Amino acid sequence: MPWSQARDRLAEAGEFFLSTVRPDGRPHAVPLLAVWLDDAMYFCSSKSAHKVDNLAANPNCVLTVGGPDLDLSIEGTASQVTDPATLKRVTDGYGNKYGWEVTVVDGGIDGDGIGPSPYIVYEVTPRKVIGMDKESGFSATRWRFG
Repeated sequence: MPWSQARDRLAEAGEFFLSTVRPDGRPHAVPLLAVWLDDAMYFCSSKSAHKVDNLAANPNCVLTVGGPDLDLSIEGTASQVTDPATLKRVTDGYGNKYGWEVTVVDGGIDGDGIGPSPYIVYEVTPRKVIGMDKESGFSATRWRFG
């Protein structure tokens, strides 16, 4: 399967699941909205969420998304985004994809959502992506980066 097919799926996908590791080693998975921009996934979180504590202790994470034709698993490292230009692109991405009106605030984004805002924004640059193409008999493809 070509990377372009997987990349298109990441750009159009609705809900993702984020898996992190709690400081005591137990797994933690939550659904969230994310946007694919410039070869990276972006998502946001309230500062009080468990995933924020988990990522502070261990930034390694996995984002997964399922679909009727293609399932994807994105392994990478989450890093907090504070650059105003990148935050603006992320807010535009959320607005265009989900119709969620958010604005850039000092070091994050703000808007009506789940949990208290402002939200921390994270970038996950893929190290490895695994795709399962359901249309071709559930064949798997792996892409490695960096």
